[in-house]
Order: sequence, then structure tokens, then C-alpha cells
Amino acid sequence: MDIYLIAYLLFIIAPLTTLIHELGHVSGSFIVKADSIQLSMGYGKRQLILNFKQIKFTFYAFYFLGGNTWSNRAKPYKNSEMVWITILGPIFNAVSAWVSYCLNELYPSTFLHLLYWFNIWMAVVNIIPFKINGKQTDGLTILHLIKNNRYDSE
Repeated sequence: MDIYLIAYLLFIIAPLTTLIHELGHVSGSFIVKADSIQLSMGYGKRQLILNFKQIKFTFYAFYFLGGNTWSNRAKPYKNSEMVWITILGPIFNAVSAWVSYCLNELYPSTFLHLLYWFNIWMAVVNIIPFKINGKQTDGLTILHLIKNNRYDSE
């Protein structure tokens, strides 16, 4: 793997895949009518803030170091709504992987191939329930909602 491919992975593919994942959570929050939604990409000095309706996007200098999404509303979320918000992150990555795969079949590219595999990795790792360094995966969040008998099936 050459230096350009590593740089592409670090500065383009990884943050793009993270943004796709976080947009899944944003979409879920929007669907369940959150009063406010915040998507944050990276760490360090704040570089850019964009507002769209009730959604606030904040980008930091080290944009490639992860992302987070928060949402809230006056009426508490039902657990089924929390599951919906949570599962859409990995679902967005899975759909993105499928689109990348199809495009790569039509227009073979190392970059599309890498985008495909990174989205697959993001979807699979985030659906596996585990906790590391105080952070838990979407899969563990969903498992807790179901296991603790707090999930309401509506």
C-alpha cells in the first residue's frame, strides 16, 4: 500500500465513512422528530459550524478523528425510537458499502474498493455489542435496550 492510499484512507475514506454513519443517526433523530440534533466531526479547534433546520453540524481541525451525534426533544424518546436512531448508523454504512460495491463493479477503482471495505468494517464493528474505553457500540446500546426489557415494541 503506498503513501497516497494510506493518506486517502486516513483523510478521506475514514472521515467520509464516519460522516455517513453519523448521518444515519441524524436521519433517525430527524424521523422521530427530535427538537435539536448535533453532529460533531473530529477534535481540536472548531473550524466550521453549519445549521440546517434543527440540525447543527460542527467540524473540527482534526476532522478525521471520529464523530458523534446527539439529539433531544421535550417529549422523552420511546425505547423503540432510540433503537431506530441507533440502528440507522450501521444501516447507512451497509447501504453505502453496497453502493460502493456496485460503483466499483461499473468503474473499478482501488478507492471505491477501499470505501466498500471500510463501510463494511464500520457497519459490522458498530453492530457487535462491546464497550471499550468507556464508549459502547451501537450494538451494545441496542442490546441494553432489549435485554433490560426496556424496549417497547409499539
